[in-house]
Amino acid sequence: MASHRIPIIEISGLVERRHTAVENAAAALRSACLDTGFFYVVGHGVDAELIADAFEQNRRFHALPDSEKLRIKLNQWHRGYEPLASSKLTSSSRFAPATHPNQLESFFLRHEVPSDGLDYSGKELAGPNQWPDDPAFRVEVRAYERAVRELGIALLPAVSMAVGEHPDFFLPYFDPPSTALRLIHYPAAATDRPRELLGIQPHTDYGFLTILAQDEVGGLEVRRVDGTWIEAAHVPGSFVVNIGDALARWTNDVFNSTPHRVVAKPGGRDRYSIAMFFDPNVDTEIRCLSGFTRNGPPKYPPIRYGEYFRMRLDSNFPDRAPAVHAGAKE
Repeated sequence: MASHRIPIIEISGLVERRHTAVENAAAALRSACLDTGFFYVVGHGVDAELIADAFEQNRRFHALPDSEKLRIKLNQWHRGYEPLASSKLTSSSRFAPATHPNQLESFFLRHEVPSDGLDYSGKELAGPNQWPDDPAFRVEVRAYERAVRELGIALLPAVSMAVGEHPDFFLPYFDPPSTALRLIHYPAAATDRPRELLGIQPHTDYGFLTILAQDEVGGLEVRRVDGTWIEAAHVPGSFVVNIGDALARWTNDVFNSTPHRVVAKPGGRDRYSIAMFFDPNVDTEIRCLSGFTRNGPPKYPPIRYGEYFRMRLDSNFPDRAPAVHAGAKE
């Protein structure tokens, strides 16, 4: 398998909002979304030191004793620690339920919500973040989260033009965005692991865009439209970006929300990655764009993003622990 079939898009001009650069990036992005649904971005402007610090905090967090991590176990707002092998693919747009749990553990940080209590009721995922007892973790992970969130916003004009709209088309739907930062640890696989026991089972992402930083260990694989799997290897200085089911739904599945998986190499090293799920505001209505109905009617009815996401999340994480307002760390 080779990663050279996944395009690399230079976006420094896009980050600076130069019009010609936006057009060029949009054309390259559209081509990628009609094919693999995956692409690398370079020239993204996120400081290398911020990325390195976030990876160091990822490694340090997952090296903590389980008892300490479980103090901030994933709550009902999907924020906190997800224990090793505690998630299993149940709800997918393309795959049958998995027979094995994902061989990973992770920490979820979502967009900040005012902690006045009233805002924690009636909105999906509008609850308190949970933090380990480490001030440096909080400072450095938050700094990384802010930088990659800004990268997601910078990509919106190119995505807007890629779907045939004006550059500012998607901006109102992300005011503010719903985001989730996931710090992931894949333990090295045993040499005798069953073939179907994977770091993460084949799946498509729920949302709009996923912006992934990965280490050099490898293991991320992408399924092309012809059914073959190709490697999305580490490209220094890049993020791997893929579209999710929500953007595919906006385009009547013309844009390809691509299945992908992580295959841990037996006897290899632990793998670390950091995924930013960059999604619309929960009150956004996802409705098929008129430019994608020329060859047939919409495949999906309009749906409020918060309702759609909650259904997908609850199907795959049924054991989310009830959150306790009193004493919640914010």
